[in-house]
Amino acid sequence: MEEARSELEREEDEEATELLRDRFRLSTISIVEAQAKKSDMEISEPIVACISDLAFKYTEQLAKDLELFSQHAGRKTVNMEDVILSGEFISSFEFPRTINVSETK
Repeated sequence: MEEARSELEREEDEEATELLRDRFRLSTISIVEAQAKKSDMEISEPIVACISDLAFKYTEQLAKDLELFSQHAGRKTVNMEDVILSGEFISSFEFPRTINVSETK
């Protein structure tokens, strides 16, 4: 009985995640298209899909990090301190500079 309940909960979680992913994707596509139009650019559908998927994966990881930060602090609820800590954690990484093509020749 407990296994069936656990399976049902897992399926409900997957359905909820899929619904969130779809809504997130639609919002991301809308933002990307608006920014492209504002910049007088065209962006291909595969690129828009890639941006949407990357943004969703980033958001999933951010949620996991926030949960870990709050648990480490002995809390069950994420608060603003966790968000600030996450921002500081992310900004501590050094990202590669943009390479000018003319510099590589």
